[in-house]
Amino acid sequence: AGLLGCAPERLFFGPGATYWLNALLNGWLPPGGRVLVSALEHNAVMRPLRHLARRLGLEVEVLAGEPGGALDPSTVRRATRARSTDLVVIAHASNVSGLVQPVEEIARAIAPVPLLVDGAQAAGARPFAFDDSAVAAYVTSAHKGLLGPPGLGLLLLTEGRRLSPLLRGGTGSHSESEEMPEAWPDALEAGTPNAVGIAGLGAALEWIEGQGLETLSRRSSSLACEVRERLGEVPGLRLHGLRPVDEAVAIVAFTVEGEDSGELAAWLDRNWGLALRAGLHCAPAAHRCLGTFPAGTLRASFGPLATAADARRLVEALVARLEDRHR
Repeated sequence: AGLLGCAPERLFFGPGATYWLNALLNGWLPPGGRVLVSALEHNAVMRPLRHLARRLGLEVEVLAGEPGGALDPSTVRRATRARSTDLVVIAHASNVSGLVQPVEEIARAIAPVPLLVDGAQAAGARPFAFDDSAVAAYVTSAHKGLLGPPGLGLLLLTEGRRLSPLLRGGTGSHSESEEMPEAWPDALEAGTPNAVGIAGLGAALEWIEGQGLETLSRRSSSLACEVRERLGEVPGLRLHGLRPVDEAVAIVAFTVEGEDSGELAAWLDRNWGLALRAGLHCAPAAHRCLGTFPAGTLRASFGPLATAADARRLVEALVARLEDRHR
C-alpha cells in the first residue's frame, strides 16, 4: 500500500488484474451506458467490454489520441462532456510500446466521471501515489513491476467508491450469515486468499523499497533508452510506438524487415539467451493503433535486474542477425 500511495484499508487482493478489471466493469457500468477507452487497451479490458456491449447494450468508444495513442487530458475531457459518460478506462502504460498516459491529469480533467486505470504495466515501474491522483480505481498485477509471484492481483479503490462483489462465498468472518459481509476487505475477498502469493509480494516490495523505486526506475529506463537509440540506427530495423516527447516505461517495441517476429524471438533465446515477447501481446487494439496488426512486434522489457551487458548483447545480436542476412 505504501509503495502505491494507498491507504491499506482500500487495497484488495484477488486472483489477478483481469479479475479486478472484470469486477469493476461488471459492477460500475449500467445497461445502455457509455464507456471511453484509449486505443492501447489490453484484452483484459476489451474482451469484458465487448461482452458487456452485447449483453447490456453498452456504447464503447475508442478515444482518438496522438500518433502512438498518447492522450491529452483536454481531449478526454471534451469526449466526456460531449455526451453522458459512465466510465473512462485507460492503461497507465501500454504493454506493447511502453507509452505512459498522464492518468493523474486525466482523472482531474474528467471529474466527476470516474477513471479506471489498468496499471499492470506501470505499477513498480514508476512512482505513483494513488491517494493523490483523483483516480477512482487502480488495478495491477503482482508479478510484473512489483516483482511478486503470479496469480495475485491488486485493486486500489478511492474512499467513498463502492463495488458489488463479482464472487460470493466464505470469508472467515460473519459466518453465521448466508449474505456477504458489507465490511471491507471481506466484502470483496471471498474464498481462500493466496497467502503464499501475498507473502511473496511482501518480500518483493521490501526489496524494491530497500533499493529505491526511483533508482530502479531510472536504471531500467536508461537501458531502454540506450537500446532504442542504438537500434534506431540499424538499417532494416524499425522501432514502434513512441515519439521523442512521450514518457515510457522500460519497453522497446520493434520489427525487423523480412523477419517473422516469433522466429526471431526463438533465435534470440536459443543463440543469445535473450527472452523477448513476440506477437500481439494480448492487445490487438494497440497494434492496430501502431500499424503493426496482425503480425505484431518484438518486445524487449528491461526490469530492475537487467544489466548494461544485457542491453549491449541485444543490440549485438540483432546487428549480427542482419549482417548474416546480407552476406
